Amino acid sequence: MLGSLGNAYGDLGDAVKKRELLERGLEILQRYYGPDYVEVARTLANLGNAYGDLGNPAKKKELQERAIIILERQYGLDHVQVASVLASLSNALGALGNPIKKKELLERALAIKERHYGPDRAEVAKTLCSLGNAYGVLDDLDKFKAA
Repeated sequence: MLGSLGNAYGDLGDAVKKRELLERGLEILQRYYGPDYVEVARTLANLGNAYGDLGNPAKKKELQERAIIILERQYGLDHVQVASVLASLSNALGALGNPIKKKELLERALAIKERHYGPDRAEVAKTLCSLGNAYGVLDDLDKFKAA
C-alpha cells in the first residue's frame, strides 16, 4: 500500500515524498517477509527510480541491482520483471558514465521483452529506442540506424 501511494506521489512529481513512502514500505516488508521477498524487490526497484528522479544514479544503481538479484532468484534470468528493472538500471549506468554496460543491459532486456511480448509491442519499442540511443552514444552508427 505504501509503495502504491509512493508511486502515486512520484506520478504527481513529488519524488521526495515517493522516496519517503517507499523507504517506510521497504522497512516494513523486509521486517515482515524478509529480504528476499518479491515485493521487497519491486519496492527496491521503485525506490531506485525515486533516487534516480532525485539525481542520485549511484543509489538507484545499488537498489536496482539488489532488486534484480531477488527477481532472478525468484523468477529466473529471463523473466519480464527482470527485464523491466534491467532497462531501468541501464539508465543509472548511463548516467554514471558506463555506456557499454548500459547497452549490454538493454540488449538483454530487449531479448527478454521480445520473447515475452512479441516484436510489435510498446514495451519492446521503448527498449529498442533506448538501445538505439545507447548505440548512438557509443558511435555505433550502423546499429544506431538499425535500431
